[in-house]
Amino acid sequence: MKRLCETNASRMGGLPAEVIGRLLTFLPVKEAARTSLLSREWRHRWRSIPQLVFDGSFAPAPEKGDCSPDDGKFLMHIYEALLLHEGPITKFELAIPGLGRCPPKLDLLMLYLSSKGVQELTLLFSGTGRCGQLHSALFSAIHLKRLTLQRCRFTPPSGFEGFPKLTHLQLANLWLPLDFFEHVLPKFPLLEELRVLPRCYGYKELAFVAPSLKVLLFHSTLWKLCFKHTPVLSVVSVLDPGVCSYAEDNFADDVPDMVRLFESLPALQHLNLGVELLLSLAAAPHLPCQLPTSLRNLKFLEIPRLLLDRLPQAQVLVCLIMSSPNLETLTIRIDDDSYHPPSEVIANLVELLEAEDHPGVCRLQHLKELNIRDSRGTQVELDLVRFVLATAPLLHSYICSAFKGVILQKSCEVLERGDLI
Repeated sequence: MKRLCETNASRMGGLPAEVIGRLLTFLPVKEAARTSLLSREWRHRWRSIPQLVFDGSFAPAPEKGDCSPDDGKFLMHIYEALLLHEGPITKFELAIPGLGRCPPKLDLLMLYLSSKGVQELTLLFSGTGRCGQLHSALFSAIHLKRLTLQRCRFTPPSGFEGFPKLTHLQLANLWLPLDFFEHVLPKFPLLEELRVLPRCYGYKELAFVAPSLKVLLFHSTLWKLCFKHTPVLSVVSVLDPGVCSYAEDNFADDVPDMVRLFESLPALQHLNLGVELLLSLAAAPHLPCQLPTSLRNLKFLEIPRLLLDRLPQAQVLVCLIMSSPNLETLTIRIDDDSYHPPSEVIANLVELLEAEDHPGVCRLQHLKELNIRDSRGTQVELDLVRFVLATAPLLHSYICSAFKGVILQKSCEVLERGDLI
């Protein structure tokens, strides 16, 4: 057994230095440090790894009923590890379960990382109460390419010139300045992907100025949306943070102009239209039958909460269908009407679709997939299927899932008889 262990250690020690360094980058700091026991060649290798991850393996989450971890104690252990570290740090991740809201003792860490040329930074905090303020040293980390923040205040100093190399930004449970999207975001000229997750607060409106932005996932509270300069934005997902009740008064003011909104998205390919944005568009006094600027790049359209028999919402859907000649996938989920403001009910969706269509023009000639989720098997839903079957020659997939076990025998029978065509 002793000889076997010595043989294995010899093999591990015989690996090239670059291979050892590569292997260590996949390990959290605590596990990487333990590899120093493998052999003499491995003893100090962990001290020069450029990627440092402090997660649950470094400090396991407290058991139920126990107190939250001692933030100061864990930060001291982190500082001890950094004192032993040699060389640059390209990636730093702090995601210790239960770590409180951006503790003040973190200031020294921000100063240290900003001087190490960090390129990927993840800071995930938890706890309750007021979010802690990040140290201003963070905003001098000009080499940042990826930044993920949770449960803290993101307030740039007055002389902040931006992150010139930042390409990916993810924010969750964060307090943002009022003008973040209009005046701070433009200071990230290379930003390609922005994720705003639930419970982000502080901003007044969403006026996006991001010339390089390609992917936008906005899953937080939405008040007013405007794309001022997003020429290459191709993926837009705007979802509400949770189930809540929506009253008509919520959308009485600052209703977005549907024409202007989509004119600012010439490269749009994938749209996930959440209920807040859907209702705000549907609240406009006059909805266009078709957008003056065609959404010729739009291939995937998803509306996860839709009342298909409500006239304003149906008009939004019809407008998007008629304005998207190259649409390939249409996915809608029928919602519960108890969460929507009252509005006029339509009897025949096909009449609305055919009335808005131009004679002789097939608007769904590229549609391949139709997905209707939580279907109630209503006549309006069958009207939509009938129209799609009649105008989509390339359709090869029609998926209809029932709501709470409702059997949609009517839909299947009608499809088999061909009465929908």
